[in-house]
Amino acid sequence: MTERTDQLATESTWDFSDLKALFINCTLKKSPQQSHTQGLMDIAIAIMEKNGVSVENIRAVDHDIAFGVRPDMTEHGWET
Repeated sequence: MTERTDQLATESTWDFSDLKALFINCTLKKSPQQSHTQGLMDIAIAIMEKNGVSVENIRAVDHDIAFGVRPDMTEHGWET
């Protein structure tokens, strides 16, 4: 978080404590490979948490979902 975004979050008069946010990281890289998407999400997550928002973060690739950029990802190593 930048100094300015930290200042804005600290000085905010809004109450977001009743909000929840769910971030779904849809990177194609399996754990534990570094995800640049996660780096971007971490900035938004930090801002939300600083403002009292309850945040959950899910990395889709860590779950049994056959996804990707081809019509049938089971032909490329995915089980389902």
